[in-house]
Amino acid sequence: MARIVVLVGFLLCLLGVWKGVETQRFSREAIVVEATVDAVEELRGPPKPRQKIPLHVHFQLPNGADHRVVTHMPMLQVVKAGDRIRLLVDPADAQRVSLPLWSELWAQPLTYLVCGLLIGLLGLVLRTRGTR
Repeated sequence: MARIVVLVGFLLCLLGVWKGVETQRFSREAIVVEATVDAVEELRGPPKPRQKIPLHVHFQLPNGADHRVVTHMPMLQVVKAGDRIRLLVDPADAQRVSLPLWSELWAQPLTYLVCGLLIGLLGLVLRTRGTR
């Protein structure tokens, strides 16, 4: 059992590192554009985390191409229709966008990495207790 826990922790760490490398590459290659919020989608039901609230935005790339995408509400900001926000856009795929906030870019890789480390440590503790 302890070996499986250590393996899961190790795999989560690898996933965190891979996501971190992917995020670094995206951050380095992405272009920053000004986007206009067309609509903020209202979600029915119990309160949702801010990052679940869809934002419909449009922007123009430097080559003149117009694009419409759906992203999500920034965690610590309130945005309404008509507001201008900055987006990072993948030049190879204009549908791949991200808000240029540290928390938006690095939350997922760091979560995988930290959880993997904690689970791996738990597995090592279980393993040492099992050998006594």
